[in-house]
Amino acid sequence: MKKKLISIFLAGVLLISTLAGCGSSSGNASSGADTPQKADTQQAAEDADKAPAADADSAGDVVEIRASWWGDTTRNEKYNEIIDRFEAENPGIKVVRESGSWNDYWDKLATQVAGGNAPDFISMHVQYVADYAGRGVLADLQPYIDSGILDTSKMEEGILDGCKYDGTMCLIPMGVTFTNMIVNQTLLEKYGVEVPTYTTDYSWDDLMKMGEQLKAAADAAGETAYIVSDMSPTFTMFRYMARQSGGDLYTDDGKLGFEQSVAEEWFAYWAEMRDKGLIPDAATSTEDAAAALEQKLFTQGRVGYTCTPANQLYQFQEQMPDFQLTLARNPIGNNGGRGEYAEGAHFSINNSSSDEKKEAAAKLMNFWVNSESAMEIFQTDQGVPANSDMADYVKGLVDENQGKVIDYVVATMPVAYEASYAPVGATEVQAVFEDAGNAVQFGQITPQEGAKQFYEQAKSILGE
Repeated sequence: MKKKLISIFLAGVLLISTLAGCGSSSGNASSGADTPQKADTQQAAEDADKAPAADADSAGDVVEIRASWWGDTTRNEKYNEIIDRFEAENPGIKVVRESGSWNDYWDKLATQVAGGNAPDFISMHVQYVADYAGRGVLADLQPYIDSGILDTSKMEEGILDGCKYDGTMCLIPMGVTFTNMIVNQTLLEKYGVEVPTYTTDYSWDDLMKMGEQLKAAADAAGETAYIVSDMSPTFTMFRYMARQSGGDLYTDDGKLGFEQSVAEEWFAYWAEMRDKGLIPDAATSTEDAAAALEQKLFTQGRVGYTCTPANQLYQFQEQMPDFQLTLARNPIGNNGGRGEYAEGAHFSINNSSSDEKKEAAAKLMNFWVNSESAMEIFQTDQGVPANSDMADYVKGLVDENQGKVIDYVVATMPVAYEASYAPVGATEVQAVFEDAGNAVQFGQITPQEGAKQFYEQAKSILGE
């Protein structure tokens, strides 16, 4: 597996030099489409910071573990109810709950890890996996899978591959989502453009041809419509072309994982789309990118496709009651290459916890992702359940728009494959990509110059 973005605020973690990679040992390792609102940390969490919890209560019969997550008040209520149900089914395990806002959660976790007092059951985001797994904080979950405590038999192999760091299973997905296309079915049908299904494969060249068809029909009617939002400065979408070329954004050792020619192809593609009038002009696109949801061109019914995480479908549909929306995969490469990779939050276990606590945490993890009792509450809080049976179960509990998201994610999981983790400097690399994309948008530099500018700056940032 590959490395993840190492956050600046994890300086405390960086001081720990004795830790090895992600492993199953319970020895002395003491040292990762959703930004929730502020939530108060429970008093139990503050007490737990002062001293590690004992393995058992005073009677010696109950194993006590600490579980942590980020979230708002609504999420806290859901997660507490899930744990209440778990404790009712597992009277030998007591769970001390710790929650916080997105920023506070990661600040606190870094401090806890540096002090050797991290929770036993840790909510982890892909953004921070390398920060923790790379220093041995996250336990190897394979022994619990092998023993049957943790069941992954209903999860796609490609999704599970994305849960590994350096080949070791350190994560289990809370839920799965993808960055993909939301499609205005009503608009495409109006101009005679074929509406893709969840499993339709179409290339970047196909998307351009659809744009030409749509523009011709709109022009004939004396109207203005565009096939897709301008994604030229969007690094997350460029990643698909990088992966379709046989690489990814980064390599195992934290270098760029694609050639400069791929960036040239990307910028040139969007320049051609712009020149043909298939996407808005640069000024309009820049204004559109900064607009509120209800003011975006797509929301106003003037654009056929826009990229966004799948679970945001309902937000657009609420703003567009006169249009029928659906979901589609991103274009495949003109060479047939795919780019899908799973995104979202995960569960992990503290590698420095005792064996008894680790096993209890694994039981909580299994209950959370594999039981109808938990899924009745959790539903799609952090994405679609990775367990296919649970996805089917949850679909019967949600509304039509959430059902569409479940259908799409379930149909896309089989074609997803392992993605790279971002290295130190990834935030700066994204910024220089956006700068180059914007300069090409406005015709200040050519696609070739933009690619060269970005590539050289990115290599410098990454120390190449």
